[in-house]
Amino acid sequence: MASMLLRPTQLLLHCRSAGASSSFRKKASLGLAAMFGGGYAIGYFFGPLPSLEDLTGVKAVGGAPEYKGELVVTDKVFFDVGINDDYVGKIVMGLYGEVQPRTVENFRALCTGEKGASRAGPPLHYKGSTFHRIIPGFMYVQYDGPCLIRKVATDMTVIVNRIQGGDFTQGNGRGGESIYGQRFKDEDLSVPHGGSGTLSMANAGPDTNGSQFFVCTGDTPWLDGKHVVFGRVLEGMDVVDIISSCGRRSGKPKAVVKITNCGVLDAADQQTEGGAVPKKEEAKRLTWEEMQERLDALREVEGNFQAQKDQVDPAMYGQLMVEIEQEKLRLKTELKKPQQ
Repeated sequence: MASMLLRPTQLLLHCRSAGASSSFRKKASLGLAAMFGGGYAIGYFFGPLPSLEDLTGVKAVGGAPEYKGELVVTDKVFFDVGINDDYVGKIVMGLYGEVQPRTVENFRALCTGEKGASRAGPPLHYKGSTFHRIIPGFMYVQYDGPCLIRKVATDMTVIVNRIQGGDFTQGNGRGGESIYGQRFKDEDLSVPHGGSGTLSMANAGPDTNGSQFFVCTGDTPWLDGKHVVFGRVLEGMDVVDIISSCGRRSGKPKAVVKITNCGVLDAADQQTEGGAVPKKEEAKRLTWEEMQERLDALREVEGNFQAQKDQVDPAMYGQLMVEIEQEKLRLKTELKKPQQ
C-alpha cells in the first residue's frame, strides 16, 4: 500500500476507522501526542513558556499572511557533520539575505566565528556545537549502527520532524546567543515553511531569536507565522536524513551529532540564485462535523499526554499544552460561526 503522510489527528482518526483495538489506539494516541508536542517543542524555554495570550495576541491564530515576494539566495554556508566522531557529510545551505538581512547576517557570522567570544564565554561559532534536539518521524524502521540509516515507509507514516542545533553555550537547548546580544527581533514572518530542507529560527516566543535554528525534514505549515524562515538546504539532504534518524520522540538524540566544521563557501560558489517561494499548504475550511471530530481527537490526545506527563520533557510538555489550547481555541471559534 502506498505510504500516506498524515497529521497527528488524522492518524488518530485513521486508527479509529481502521477498527484498531482500544489498546493500539491508546498507544497511538500517546505516540501521536509525543509527536504532536515535538512538532512545537523547538524553542529555548528560557524562564516561563509563552502564554496562549502571548502567542495568539502577537501572532494571529490564523497564521502568517501569504508571502508575495521572490526568495533569492544571497549567501551560501556549510556544515560538516560528524556522528560519534565519524564524518557523515556536508550540508550546504542558501540564505535569503534580501528578505531576512539581520537573521542571515547572524547565521552567516556564527558559521565563520568572526565575532569572537559570546557574553557567556564560548566563541560565537557553530563549530563544535551539537544538534541537541532531533525529532524523527513515526514509522517502522531498520537499524544499522548507532543511528537509523534506512527508513521503511508504511501506510501510516507521520512526518513531523526537524533537527535543531545552535546552542553553543550550553548544548542542551537552553543556551545560545546571537551576534547582536542575547536575543533579536523577528523579521518577515510571512515566508512559509516550504517542506523538507527549510531553514528556520528556533525561538521561545515573539522576538526571541538567538542562535538556535532548525531544519525541517517534512511539511510543517503550523510553524508559519511563528518562526523566521531564512534559508533552505541546497545540498546534503541525505545528511539531514541521517541526522534525523538519530533522534527520539522525546527529541533527545541517541548519538552525538556535531558540527565539526562550518563556514562560508568560496566566492566561486557564491553565485546568487533565485528560487520559487515555498508553497503553503492549501487551506480549506473543514465541515462542522470534521472540526468537531478534530476537536474531540485533540482532547483525547491531550488526555493521554497528560496521563504520561512524568515521562515527557517538562519544556516539551509545557509547549505542547500551549499549542493544543491554541488549536482548540481556533476550532471552537470556527464552530461558533454560521454553517455555510
